Amino acid sequence: MPDQGALSDLRVLDLGHVLAGPFAGTLLGDLGADVIKIEHPERGDSLRRLGPKVDGVPLWWKVAGRNKRSLALDLRTPAGRDILLGLAAKSDALIENFRPGTLERWGLAPERLWEANPRLVILRISGFGQEGSGFGRPGFGRVGEALSGVVNLTGETDGRPLHVGFSLGDATTGMMGALGILAALHAARNTGSGDIIDLALFEPLFRMVEWQLPMAEKLGRNTTRQGNRFPIGYAVGGSYETADGPWVTVSAATETAITRLLHLVGGEAMAGDPRFADFDTRSEGDHMEQIDRVIAGWIRLRTADDVLRVLHEHDVAAGLVYDPAMMLEDAYLKERGAIIEVEDEELTSLRMPGVMPRLVRGGGTVRWAGPRLGEHNDDILRGLLDLPDERIEELRRDRVIGGPVHEPR
Repeated sequence: MPDQGALSDLRVLDLGHVLAGPFAGTLLGDLGADVIKIEHPERGDSLRRLGPKVDGVPLWWKVAGRNKRSLALDLRTPAGRDILLGLAAKSDALIENFRPGTLERWGLAPERLWEANPRLVILRISGFGQEGSGFGRPGFGRVGEALSGVVNLTGETDGRPLHVGFSLGDATTGMMGALGILAALHAARNTGSGDIIDLALFEPLFRMVEWQLPMAEKLGRNTTRQGNRFPIGYAVGGSYETADGPWVTVSAATETAITRLLHLVGGEAMAGDPRFADFDTRSEGDHMEQIDRVIAGWIRLRTADDVLRVLHEHDVAAGLVYDPAMMLEDAYLKERGAIIEVEDEELTSLRMPGVMPRLVRGGGTVRWAGPRLGEHNDDILRGLLDLPDERIEELRRDRVIGGPVHEPR
């Protein structure tokens, strides 16, 4: 495999499906890890069938499956499990997000995997964890989002709780899962022993909302959604519609920035009003709502260009609310490497998010978009496990492996 990225010395087995587990693998692959995507030999990952397609090619998969080698392998068969154990012996980490107990039913419990490789790090993502009263309950990202408290904080004050428009719970869990893998790998280098990262879908978002529990316990504030406003009053701002249609977001999070913003939209009287002087007074009654109305009224009378120009002149953080079409045309995003163009055999090329986080010296790259199902079967089975051609053909006849036969990349 090419030496590209800070993690190019790592090999990861991605047994995950759809979002949370595979996203962890994608992040590691972006930074150079050799990620082997193990999929059902006939259906592949469900993500191959989700979302829009171009000439039958799934667009979402092209991003989600990038930088991964596809091995179409049936883990329900003894031969498939033997192959997995052989790969585990040559790998650093394994990712799975099946319902708890699935690997155990297949004879692939962590103890069995550690017999093949005592240093193997295992990321296990599930709705409610690998043990306890939630064991085995079905759970998807949205259920985790609701449990985390994030949905309770999202929406209008008098409206229903809302989820955001993408798989926030799954994505954040994948991100924290990748962090857990790196931490466990660091420990394994010192101890010689692998570990399990047991991650429930609610936990990353739950951890990110740092203030909700102490405020409820110590102050009796059962914080809930406040529409466009930040729900606890320390920051001022939100998203507002301009006179010519575009929406802008304004954010003032320090006392100095808040004073500048209030003076700009409401003059000296508002900037000096004791009701808006600090966190405690802003949090009382409808004070945040009053601030929000004044900002909205000020912005509504001006074009987006004028709003941003004046706010920036007064050192107030603000920006346009982008949609995808705006992103594709934005010079800064391209300059930053946030949007890249990737060549692809099936689609010629397509644009997608770049590698993040951005490591200035040891950053990774997108080496290829999501591959065809089983595209790297022969590459992996010959190159890593030294299986002879006759054995590979036998596995194919027995449907232990599947997918089309392709030349390795």
